[in-house]
Amino acid sequence: MGQPRIAAVFDVDGTLIADDSLERIFFRFLWRRGELCGRDLAHLLGGALRAAAAGQPPLKANKAYLRGKDAGRLRRLARECVAAEVAPRLLPHAIERLRWHQRAGHCVVLLSGALDLLLEPLAEHLGVPARVGTEVEVRGRRLTGRIAGPHPFGEQKAECLRRMNRAGAFDLTRSFAYADHYADRFLLAGVGHPVAANPDRRLRHVAERRGWMIEDFIAPTYGH
Repeated sequence: MGQPRIAAVFDVDGTLIADDSLERIFFRFLWRRGELCGRDLAHLLGGALRAAAAGQPPLKANKAYLRGKDAGRLRRLARECVAAEVAPRLLPHAIERLRWHQRAGHCVVLLSGALDLLLEPLAEHLGVPARVGTEVEVRGRRLTGRIAGPHPFGEQKAECLRRMNRAGAFDLTRSFAYADHYADRFLLAGVGHPVAANPDRRLRHVAERRGWMIEDFIAPTYGH
């Protein structure tokens, strides 16, 4: 068995893309294509109320609008959406950093609460071998709208990384993580090289207090 590798873990929403999220982009894409209707919005509202009652993020943990959708068709639409809508929104400086890790031989991982059916084509587009996203339960080739398995958000995101590393494939003390949201502080604290990328106000405060690196990938140019 070889030496444990260095991982470079990237959040997606707010880190690789700014001012939007994979799922909001996909939702608008589906709406424009006529793939969503009023009933789906009602499912979304009902799911938000149930998530809030359970103490979960009302929208992030809510996939009820996908109830009854054909899983194969949604995957095809997700690939179209990533190619047409997501790829042009990727932040060039964030992708430059991701490519730097790839050239250095690090194992790049996409770790996001976004739908895995969106992360899969995005990972392929970026040449990233590993990903962890939110799976939606499938029954009889139809999505139920319920989350299957963990929802990588907050502390769960850090737990997903630990679960990935149960076999000790990564040396987390030498690994990197990039994320933008205060809820990602648990993930960032779990690696030796945490990077607050495009951080919100609270995460910036935590990063400054703990001496973490802060990066602004949204800036149009460096060195000017």
